[in-house]
Amino acid sequence: MKKENISGLSRADVFDVFAEVMKAVANGRRLELLELMAQNEHAVEDLARMTGMAITTTSAHLQTLKRAGLVLTRRQRTSIYYRLAGDDVAELYTAAKRVALAHNPKLQATLQTYMGEPRAQSPTIDPAAVTSDMFVVDVRPADEYETAHFPGAVSIPLDEIEERYTEIPPGSEVVLYCRGELCRFAREAAVWLRERGIDAKAMDEGIIEWRANKDIILNIA
Repeated sequence: MKKENISGLSRADVFDVFAEVMKAVANGRRLELLELMAQNEHAVEDLARMTGMAITTTSAHLQTLKRAGLVLTRRQRTSIYYRLAGDDVAELYTAAKRVALAHNPKLQATLQTYMGEPRAQSPTIDPAAVTSDMFVVDVRPADEYETAHFPGAVSIPLDEIEERYTEIPPGSEVVLYCRGELCRFAREAAVWLRERGIDAKAMDEGIIEWRANKDIILNIA
């Protein structure tokens, strides 16, 4: 028995709205913004600076993500701060990344080339293999560390590593991490430390993966 469609909407309409959400993340710059907002809420101006985009372009991308319900905002004086709408947005990001890396040879090759540059060729370690006697370093900016970080980690941002690496206890096995699998800050820091005789490795995941999979219980401010 055929029932009357009172709403006037069809199953296709549901998929069309679903597609609007997926289209919001189908852009390289917006994916980069999602990775950054998984670390901490950020003002539009800061996101523009970190991505190298113009403020107007950054704002337009953020508005697209907001219309899709993927980010939230708050206003503080003249600045608008953006953050992920929830950890499930990080799940969406990491699920898409996992599928793409499993099935798209071009992404596999591009990532391998990017991570394979000499200044990023450090040994890696699975976060599950990190032990309590290792010295864990967060190389992200300090404000991102303060929002959430790996348990027991010490904050030494990448741009401070040259001045502060002497804070690392002599003879330590050092493990570094950054924003996520597509971020190479930790690898670059590990290479720099290894050139100075320090046993350093980079984790092959970061904050955005841990927000998504909950494998690491983060220390949250």
